[in-house]
Amino acid sequence: MDIRENIVFTNLDLDEIASWKFLLQNLTLEKINNQFESYKSSCLLYPTSFSRIEDNINSMFNINYLGHDFFPNFRHTITSESGGKNNPYYFFRIRKIEKGMYYDLNNLNELLHESIKFQEIQTLSDVWEKPANQVNHYQRLSKPRKSVLYTSLMTSTALLETNIHEKESLFFLIVYKSKRKINYSDCCNFVYYNNLSEDDNMKRYIIFQFLRNEFTRVLPETYNYENQYCAAESISRKFFISDDVDGIQYPSARGLGQRNFAFWSSSAHDCLEFVGLRCCKLNNRNGFETQHSVFADCFWNTDLKKFEYVSPFSDKSRHIFGDMLLSELIAK
Repeated sequence: MDIRENIVFTNLDLDEIASWKFLLQNLTLEKINNQFESYKSSCLLYPTSFSRIEDNINSMFNINYLGHDFFPNFRHTITSESGGKNNPYYFFRIRKIEKGMYYDLNNLNELLHESIKFQEIQTLSDVWEKPANQVNHYQRLSKPRKSVLYTSLMTSTALLETNIHEKESLFFLIVYKSKRKINYSDCCNFVYYNNLSEDDNMKRYIIFQFLRNEFTRVLPETYNYENQYCAAESISRKFFISDDVDGIQYPSARGLGQRNFAFWSSSAHDCLEFVGLRCCKLNNRNGFETQHSVFADCFWNTDLKKFEYVSPFSDKSRHIFGDMLLSELIAK
C-alpha cells in the first residue's frame, strides 16, 4: 500500500474484482449523474421523511451480480501505528458553556480557582458523549437513541465545528488521549485500486467525492433541525463504515483540509482517557482564525470523585498541558 496526496494506492481483493468491473462497465458518467439527480430530487430539494431518505440511499448503485447483491462501498480501514500510553494521540472537543458558573473572589478581586463550579459539568460522564436516551435527533453518524463521541484532531477544528462566533463566549476545551491502538474507518483518503483501469478508478472517484460531500454537508434550510443529518447517517453507514471498528476519521465540514474523529459509544472509553478540560473565553474570531484565553483548568480527582479547578499557571496545568505535543496541538 502506498499513500500519496490523500490517495491510497493498493490492490483490490480478487473476489471483488469481477463485481466492481461488472458494476463500472454498466455505469456511464451519464448514469452516475442520473443517480445523483434522483437522490437530490428525492432527498434534498423538498422536505421528506426519514424512511424515504434511507430507502433512496440504500438503493443507490445497487446491482445483482451472479445472484449476489453488490454496491460500491468505500470502506477503508486503518489501524493506528501507535496510540498507547507512551505515544498517545490527542483528541479535542468543544462544549459551549450555556448554564451557570459560580465562583468566589479574593480580597484583591481575583478569581479563586478552587471555588469554581459549573452547572453543566458535575460528574465524569459530563465530559463524554451524550447519553443515548438524550439523543433525540439524527446526528451525522448515528440515529436517535444512539450516541457518538465527536472529536477533532486540533483545537481550531473543534472550534469551527462548534460554530462559536460571539466575542466573550465561554466554552470548555475537553482533551482526551488514546490508551491503545485505534482501528478506524477513513474517508479522508480515496483508495485507488491498481488492478482496475484508470477509467474505472475515475468513475469510482466521482462516486466517492459525491458521497463524501453529502456525508459531510448540512442539508438545506427546507429541512427541520431534526432532519438535517438523516442522509449523512445513512450514507456513512452504507458506504464508509467498516464492521468492528472503533470509529471513523472524516473531513471537517467547516475547516478546509482539517479532520474530525468520531468514536462509537461502545469503544470511546476503551480507546480514550480523559486528560482534563480548559475553561476558555473567545477573544476574537475572524473567519477561520480564532483567539481565545484560558481562565481555569480542570481535572478529575479519582479519589474524591469530583472535578478540581486550578489556575492555568499552576504546576499541575504546566505539567499536563505543557506536554510538547499536546501544547502544540492546542495552539493550532
